[in-house]
Amino acid sequence: MVAAFEVLIATHPVRNLIREGRSNQLQNVMFTNQKEGMQTLENSLAALVVENVITYEDAMSTTAHPKELIRTLEQLDKSRIPV
Repeated sequence: MVAAFEVLIATHPVRNLIREGRSNQLQNVMFTNQKEGMQTLENSLAALVVENVITYEDAMSTTAHPKELIRTLEQLDKSRIPV
C-alpha cells in the first residue's frame, strides 16, 4: 500500500473560495500554484506511475479526473526525453 495525496495550502484566495462555497475551483488553484507547494492528486498519482510504484490501471481507478491524469503523465513523459 502506498499513499498518494493532494496538498492545498490555505492561501488568501483558497480561503476566499472556501468561504464563498466555490470549492469546485480548488483543483484549478492547486494546479496553478504548484510552485508554492500545492499538488493535485493527479500529480501525485502520475509521479507514482512514472516511478513504477503503482500501475497505470491503479492510478486510473483512483483518480476522479482521468483526463487530467493522462495529460500529466504525457507531460512527465515528454520531460524525460533528453534533448
